[in-house]
Amino acid sequence: MAAKNKIESVNRWLTLGANLGVVLGLIILIIEVQQNAALTRAALEADKNNQLANIELSLASPATAAAWTKSVRTPETMTDTEIRIVESHMVAVMLQWDNLFQMESNGLTTMARVERHIRNTAPFYFGSRFGKNWWKRQMLGWEGTLMFDIADPIILSVDSDFIVTYLDQNRL
Repeated sequence: MAAKNKIESVNRWLTLGANLGVVLGLIILIIEVQQNAALTRAALEADKNNQLANIELSLASPATAAAWTKSVRTPETMTDTEIRIVESHMVAVMLQWDNLFQMESNGLTTMARVERHIRNTAPFYFGSRFGKNWWKRQMLGWEGTLMFDIADPIILSVDSDFIVTYLDQNRL
């Protein structure tokens, strides 16, 4: 009997140890998943910032800057090539926004963060007569999506002369 009680006692201790090991393993796994999610968020945020930096840097090249300036000041005089140059930057911005929507749908950011980013960047890309006209032509393909639901009212509320005013105010 004493041997049986000793075996039962050892079994209870082993079971307790195994259960504690499982609980400790789950806690470590939860911490690791949270760390991986944080690293993924940081990497995707850095990628978003790199995308925006690349868009901005490409706008600094003389030919692109000239096309962009023409789209802001005298869009009716733009050539097809200039329209395509400017359009490519607007598409890149929308792809960046779409990337944020994907991050939100995967739980890596909040809708408030996505909306704030669109609200902060939209005036600088769609705050011109050309930008608003271009968006009007594109929005039909986005109806029924988050891009349309979030970006459309923001872009529509942007002043068509925002970029002109911004450029003029940056002069000393």
